[in-house]
This record gives sequence, structure tokens and C-alpha cells, in this order.
Amino acid sequence: MLFTGYCKTFSTQNEGQYDTIGAFWDQMSARFGRENLRGLGFGWKQNTIEYCIGLREGEIGPALEVDGAVYRQVSLPDEGWLSYTGKTDELPLLYDEIYRDGALLYEIELFGEDGGCQILIYR
Repeated sequence: MLFTGYCKTFSTQNEGQYDTIGAFWDQMSARFGRENLRGLGFGWKQNTIEYCIGLREGEIGPALEVDGAVYRQVSLPDEGWLSYTGKTDELPLLYDEIYRDGALLYEIELFGEDGGCQILIYR
């Protein structure tokens, strides 16, 4: 599977990524609609995460100007993903459950306007 979208690096200190990635989602949702997007987290380091936002269907394309972001294509595994569902406003609790079984290589996040979310993970 090939994920294409716009990527930024975010700090994970003090769980600050929830607010900063949320602001990135708001920025991209204003252009494309929240339910048309998906987010990819990967490349965790001690205090950072790489995070991309792309379309659920099709490609955004490399010609946009997105403040502080770069266009990327990330090759992902086709199989072996696990799915979790929950509420966006309870995202830290959902991730507590997910991380009980260890670190991730990739996560794909999908958010709905109704406050629901789906997290696909790959270890």
C-alpha cells in the first residue's frame, strides 16, 4: 500500500502531539473535509513522530502549499493491520489500550465528524 500526503514532525513530549496534530488535521480538514482524510503516524524517535495526512481515496498531489509540511510517499505493508474504534475525545485512552501490547511501526487514523475514530495499527 502506498500512502501519499503532507508530512510534519511533531514533538511527543508531555503528549503534546494530540494538540499539534489536531491543529494539522483542522488545517487539512478545512480544505478537504475531515471524513475525506486519513492520517499516518510513523518514524517514532525518542521525542518525535512523523505524521502525514492524505486522502482516504486517491491522492492529494504534490502541488499544494501546506504550512510547514512536505509532500511524501510512504510504502506500507498490505496485510497484518489491527483495527481499533473509539471516540476522538478519548484518543489518549484508546492509545493507552493500543500501547499495552508494545510499540508500533505505523498507525493510520480516520476521524468522523460525529466524533468517532478508527485506528489501524501495524507492529
